[in-house]
Amino acid sequence: MDDYSKLFNFELDIVQFQHFYIYFVITAIIAFYLTVKSASKYKFVLFFISFFLLTGNLNDLLTIKIPGFSLFEIQPDRFLFVLLSFFIVGKTLFSRYRPQFRFERRVPWFEVALFSYVIMLTASQLFNISEIGVGYALKTILDALGFMVIMIGISLMADRPSYDLIGKSIIIGAIGSSMVSLVQLSVDPYFLRIGDNRLAVGTLLRANGIFSAEYFNSYYLIIAIVWTLIIVKSNQWKISLITLYSLGVLSSFQRMSWLILILILLTYTVYIKKVDIGKLLLAGLSFVVILLSVSLFYYQDIMNSSLVKERLSEPINSREGYYTMVLDNIGKKPVFGYGNLENEVYYVNLLRITGDRDRATATTGDLHSGYFGALFLYGIPAAVFFTLFVVLSVLYYSKSVKEDMYFILPFLVSILYMIGNLTNTFLFLKYISLLFAIHIGIGKGINRIKEQAF
Repeated sequence: MDDYSKLFNFELDIVQFQHFYIYFVITAIIAFYLTVKSASKYKFVLFFISFFLLTGNLNDLLTIKIPGFSLFEIQPDRFLFVLLSFFIVGKTLFSRYRPQFRFERRVPWFEVALFSYVIMLTASQLFNISEIGVGYALKTILDALGFMVIMIGISLMADRPSYDLIGKSIIIGAIGSSMVSLVQLSVDPYFLRIGDNRLAVGTLLRANGIFSAEYFNSYYLIIAIVWTLIIVKSNQWKISLITLYSLGVLSSFQRMSWLILILILLTYTVYIKKVDIGKLLLAGLSFVVILLSVSLFYYQDIMNSSLVKERLSEPINSREGYYTMVLDNIGKKPVFGYGNLENEVYYVNLLRITGDRDRATATTGDLHSGYFGALFLYGIPAAVFFTLFVVLSVLYYSKSVKEDMYFILPFLVSILYMIGNLTNTFLFLKYISLLFAIHIGIGKGINRIKEQAF
């Protein structure tokens, strides 16, 4: 049990481990069924990807520890990294259907920015290695390479049935996560809960679903909404699933995810489907009226909630202080940054800003921004390349959505990743970053399919 303690921010006495194992068995059966029924060319690899997507952060409980080699414990995301590494080698060297590399093929600018970011991240880790340690530096570099391996591996599949299997896994996983969220909100707050147990309103806890934090849950559900819009044909099923997922997002009590949900739906309806603005305004006004009516009845509960007190009523603990700290101190190490968060600059300033020793020692929390995180950790050049990578991926796929509906996936997921990194840190290899890598890979894979058709 001691091995599991770091995965739970609450007492293990209230954890029902049998529920997790039952969930793993059910999802393994579902992953096997989806894989067998799929027309995918790569069933072996896709089974593990499907299981990974169906289990969220709960699969951290399946981490295999190697005695005496804690650095090389086999975590699910690293297993995916190794699996796709072998897939890439097999696909490029030994397959009868080796991809044809064309030197005249134009590399998208977002890929150039990504490669440049990884190079600067690696340089930062090597430059700061005496302070951060070999183990930490190696892990960070491998995480960055893992992101690229997942993106490239998914793209080399260039197989629509494989991509459909990924989408179905996310849709089914989101059904499970939404239902778990509603149970956590209304019946048992610790049902299948892993990671955080943060308060929302009154004594209610924010719903994590099958994830370790509420924002992982809500962003995963938003991605499932995107897949539902693309591959689910029945309007009745679309409405039912999107409603269920939206309830799951609302149960997270995470304001940014609410905004991103609205932004994604607006982008889809206005930019992609060209729905009349007047109809949207009418629907929006109706929603505002309902929201105001509800808020009048529950005004005192809302104002006294942890959601308001933590985020709106404590300026000294605001994220603005974190960002100011980064800008004030990056001048001391502008090119390669500080390497990690365990340093005197971070400790002194976070202790001053939050008064929380756990935050100051980086035991909990981070800089709550992928952009400021990249700046502080890896320096100005790396932060510039990371920002360019994210923004250019949005712009690149925004021009492709009319060519193929599958391009809508990387486009909308890129928007989610871009906005989400404003207030949360999704640097490699966090779960949302892995989902981003998968969907960027799908976009590249669809491009390969189109190239092969000519």
